[in-house]
Amino acid sequence: MKTILCLDLGTAHTGIAISREGMLAEPLATIFESQKDKLLGKLLPFIAKNNPETIVIGVPHHGPLVETASSLKKELQKVFSGKIVLFSEDFSSRSARSLLKKSGKTLMRRKKSEHQTAAAIILEDYLDNADN
Repeated sequence: MKTILCLDLGTAHTGIAISREGMLAEPLATIFESQKDKLLGKLLPFIAKNNPETIVIGVPHHGPLVETASSLKKELQKVFSGKIVLFSEDFSSRSARSLLKKSGKTLMRRKKSEHQTAAAIILEDYLDNADN
């Protein structure tokens, strides 16, 4: 079974999405952690539980999260033997906010699931466009 995890990095939250069989992306969880040096430790249980073949990290074209994504990839390579891909996350958060607003969820519930929904959008884009 081909399992892919996707990460949407934020300044205080990281969204996680999953695709099993490489077909459909679904939001999985949000990690609430603003200290990037502690993020890897919080990601490891998700990696161990889901045993992905690939981890996709959403990366913007500019800004401080570009370096965060590259740094996280390097740290993951030390503990994960599968494929790690940096993939454009352009407009994923905006799309997630729009999608969640249309869902009728309260603002508080939308905020809690925004990053994992953005991760699912990034992963869908990866599945649709990447040669994987």
